[in-house]
Amino acid sequence: MSRSGASPEQRQQASEADATATTFHASEHQHIRYNPLQDEWVLVSAHRMKRPWQGQVEPSLLKTVPRHDPQNPLCPGATRANGEVNPYYDGTFLFDNDFPALQPDAPNPGPSDHPLFQAEAAQGVCKVLCFHPWSDVTLPLMSVSEIRAVIDVWASVIEELGARYPWVQIFENKGAMMGCSNPHPHCQERLVLTSEHWLVLVPYWAVWPFQTLLLPRRHVRRLPELTPTERDDLALIMKKLLTKYDNLFETSFPYTMGWHGAPTRSEAGANWDHWQLHAHYYPPLLRSATVRKFMVGYEMLAQAQRDLTPEQMSSSCSGLSRFLFALAIALVSASSSCPQAWGPPGVQYGQPGRSVTLCCPGVTAGAPVSWFRDGETRLLQGPDSGLGHELVLARADNTDEGTYICRTLDGALGGVVNLQLGYPPSRPIVSCQAADYENFSCTWSPSQVSGLPTRYLTSYRKKTVPGADDQRMSPSTGPWPCPQDPPGAARCVVHGAEFWSQYRINVTEVNPLGASTRLLDVSLQSILRPDPPQGLRVESVPGYPRRLRASWMYPASWPRQPHFLLKFRLQYRPVQHPAWSMVEPAGLEEVITDAVAGLPHAVRVSARDFLDAGTWSAWSPEAWGTPSTGSLPKEIPAGGQPHTHLEEELQADSPASPRPSLLPDLQPLVHRDPLEQVAVLASLGIFSFLGLAAGALALGLWLRLRPDGKDRPQKPGFLAPMITVDKLPGAPNL
Repeated sequence: MSRSGASPEQRQQASEADATATTFHASEHQHIRYNPLQDEWVLVSAHRMKRPWQGQVEPSLLKTVPRHDPQNPLCPGATRANGEVNPYYDGTFLFDNDFPALQPDAPNPGPSDHPLFQAEAAQGVCKVLCFHPWSDVTLPLMSVSEIRAVIDVWASVIEELGARYPWVQIFENKGAMMGCSNPHPHCQERLVLTSEHWLVLVPYWAVWPFQTLLLPRRHVRRLPELTPTERDDLALIMKKLLTKYDNLFETSFPYTMGWHGAPTRSEAGANWDHWQLHAHYYPPLLRSATVRKFMVGYEMLAQAQRDLTPEQMSSSCSGLSRFLFALAIALVSASSSCPQAWGPPGVQYGQPGRSVTLCCPGVTAGAPVSWFRDGETRLLQGPDSGLGHELVLARADNTDEGTYICRTLDGALGGVVNLQLGYPPSRPIVSCQAADYENFSCTWSPSQVSGLPTRYLTSYRKKTVPGADDQRMSPSTGPWPCPQDPPGAARCVVHGAEFWSQYRINVTEVNPLGASTRLLDVSLQSILRPDPPQGLRVESVPGYPRRLRASWMYPASWPRQPHFLLKFRLQYRPVQHPAWSMVEPAGLEEVITDAVAGLPHAVRVSARDFLDAGTWSAWSPEAWGTPSTGSLPKEIPAGGQPHTHLEEELQADSPASPRPSLLPDLQPLVHRDPLEQVAVLASLGIFSFLGLAAGALALGLWLRLRPDGKDRPQKPGFLAPMITVDKLPGAPNL
């Protein structure tokens, strides 16, 4: 019996037999996984990653964020909604949330007699921690020491609030996609990374596409219990993890993260040895920087579900390039208190209107020194300031630029520092062009001048169809460095590109005050623009005063015929005429048949892919030629062509070489000479005479055959009926 005719029981048994015979692959077959921490099951449907995405696409996550905005209530010196003014902080800044979800003095709702309508008191404190004074810096772009400072504040807040409340929740929402209302950096088994004291893994039961779990190698119940060494190591592994996140889709990766530790306050005395400190990262992105995971429908009503398996996610993150990590290292000097590796030795940098910290380069960190302006004896800051080897200039301006000297307690020279002020980088302007089917180049320029030494980091990657297969992040897709040609030039070249593929170009402008990235998606078929044709020649045709022959060659950069053909367009105009006439030649030459006799003509050509991919090339340099004024030669030498060199024609027909016209095409050129006009007028006269004669003949025939009276019989003629009809049958007598 065929499968289609089987009974329901037989079909079910056959289906179960087929399922048993098929080898299970976690990356291809749906299954459920158990989460022992929450006693729940998660549905994994890896095969759904192959479906085409036609749902919501988020806007690009990369946008220009000003480093300091006086209207941003989290920036140093800004005024918040409650009227309080932020200090000009240089590190972390902790304050009470101006719009808290919990308040310490909220009233108790009181008891309720109805079992379905029960409410209890909710009291607490909400605090906001600014990680860094710059709004355009996130954790992966901060130095390890700056991240360590954030961890220390987390621990101290848990200790402070843990003495009053049974639970203290540390969390961070990064990105507008995760509900973050302010871009300023702040927080409220499958191994990805390991270090001496920490592990980052993807839980077997993970729900979010790129969810990770961060936990210490030893048993720790709460964040304040971490040793200084463990805190340093935590800062380093957080930086590496968040750098991998940013590099995954080459964007500032959004996420929600938070710490879970043992309860606090009175409950802290209980036995909580079964607790293990850990942090969760929940990023929403699924396929790209603009496609995210939605928890709707089945997830809300039945159980959690994911498409990308945890093993696939772990493999993707583990193999990521460290390009952005290299960028973060380059920025350490910008965000640390003592910038290094920028410009000449001894030069340090700052931004006008911001606090600037200078450090004495010749002493150990923290050693007390005295600061002076070069050439002045007035003490700027003494060794008892408590700032050690650093000098702080509040709200620096142009008058603060110059040379500073630091001296140790015994008066010895500690170092000389030159302060230079400028502005953070902005997103560069990037454009790309392909001159052939296999290579393309990208050029860039700054969108604003920073006044500081600047570098550019360039890379590219091949984009794949979202959800195509498990190799979406394989090494074959990059990212790879885009070599600058020549080194240091504002141009990089990608060799060996694929014509039908799409590429993402990453150009990051970096200076001592930060970095700004421009991402540009390109495809060769859209940016293809050949170089202009070469070797354009314009020659007269002897004996033909209105003809010119133009010929040219393929650009040297274009692949040879016949596999990659070009089509051409040619424009020409006589000297001093503002408008161009245009034709589309069929090959590499064209004979112009309506040139103006005796006048030099400018000719130019451009090229385009014969399948209309990309755009037309720029126009070639203009070439000039003058129609022949001589008679047609009686014979042409064998193998020769009746060509006249351009230089000879210009010398013969004009006293000086005409200048190319830069005027636009105003109107089509109308070529006429007196002989043509006489011929046209004569033709019109002949046709008019013939028309009048025909009209007169028709009028004469009509007058000849028209009857003289109503009752008078008609004279027979060739237009009269052959049989006389007295009346029509059936017609009444009148």
